[in-house]
Amino acid sequence: MLNANKIIRTANRAEGGITEEEEKLLEAHSKKWIANTMSTEPVNKSRLISAIKALYAASNLKEPRIVIVSSPRIMAFAGGFAAAIWWSKKNNNNVIATDAATYAATYAGTDAATYAATRAATYAATDAATRAATYAATYAATRAATDAATYDATDAATDAATRATTDAATDAATRTATDEGFLYIALKLQQEYGIPHEFMLSCACKWWAMYQGGNMWGAWECYISAFRDVLGIKLPQYEKYMAWEACAIEGGFRIMHDEFCIVSDRPEILRVDNENRPHCENGPSHKWRDGWSLYHWHGVKIPGEWVTGSPPSAKEAITWSNIEQRRAACEIVGWGNILKELNAKIIDKDEDEEIGTLIEAEVPDSGKERFLSVKCGTGRTGIVLPVPREMKTALQASAWTYGIDDLYAYKPEVRT
Repeated sequence: MLNANKIIRTANRAEGGITEEEEKLLEAHSKKWIANTMSTEPVNKSRLISAIKALYAASNLKEPRIVIVSSPRIMAFAGGFAAAIWWSKKNNNNVIATDAATYAATYAGTDAATYAATRAATYAATDAATRAATYAATYAATRAATDAATYDATDAATDAATRATTDAATDAATRTATDEGFLYIALKLQQEYGIPHEFMLSCACKWWAMYQGGNMWGAWECYISAFRDVLGIKLPQYEKYMAWEACAIEGGFRIMHDEFCIVSDRPEILRVDNENRPHCENGPSHKWRDGWSLYHWHGVKIPGEWVTGSPPSAKEAITWSNIEQRRAACEIVGWGNILKELNAKIIDKDEDEEIGTLIEAEVPDSGKERFLSVKCGTGRTGIVLPVPREMKTALQASAWTYGIDDLYAYKPEVRT
């Protein structure tokens, strides 16, 4: 085990850093947690339940009802509904309803499997009766005393590799509480418990108040555990922290409540691009085992049909209201097809087709943009690449695509 004081001193030197050996150990540690965060293995229910029980015990809380569900979407809604029911029962059903939810879609589009899973999870979590989440209690009980000595090598490195992927799933879990299937469930629960469905949907919208990230918070776990596993620092707090750590290893997103804990399974599909942004060109970037899926193009959430057989037309792509999604749509459709809709004009054309032609076009809400149209070494023509607006010639733009500024030193390679 490495000497902790030596590493801390070395890491804090103004012109220093850590040794090559120490870097390798920290890199291996980060990779372990990145792999855990990106895991698509089904949870082991027995180990996960044991970890959750230990976490509640470490927080001096009674043992909860533990419910394992198939996706964060069901976790969020079932947790919100269960919280509403528990709170209402403990407060004698004294609920002030929020604005009435739209009734028009009450019985439309209900997914039987989702309904059954959410209803079952809600009942298992409530047993016919909620109140506040236990975030503050568990956070205080599990947070260990840490130092910044290995932050860059652990938390930052792991966070960079996992944040975009995991935030996307968290964000989308309950982006709308008027989802037709869950509105139907809330109305059914209203009939059975006498609790306004508006209140239950409102609680579902606030699922994040009870939320903890499980394996998706790998960056933080990597940082904390590095002090113990790499630096060899032993602190009394680690005894309680180990319960939190076990939950991060064994399970996905979870909702923590005084009375229940609802934990999501890991996804079965998790795809990213070379910058670790959620991305898939022909299917979902995230998919859970109940079928709930998310679709992303280089980190931008997109309609699933764009990459599953029904891409937007060129006209739809260039007029799409969301600018980030518009750029993704243009890339999916292909800038060559987009330029045909934009009355593009030639700025400069090189004699060498593999260097190409510099083109300018007026892109809606973006202004004048420049593109390089080239013929690749395999003979394919019409490859169009966006380039910076300051490009003046095709040669300059071609050099830029290879990261070369010195045109005299630039000799085009075969483009594939």
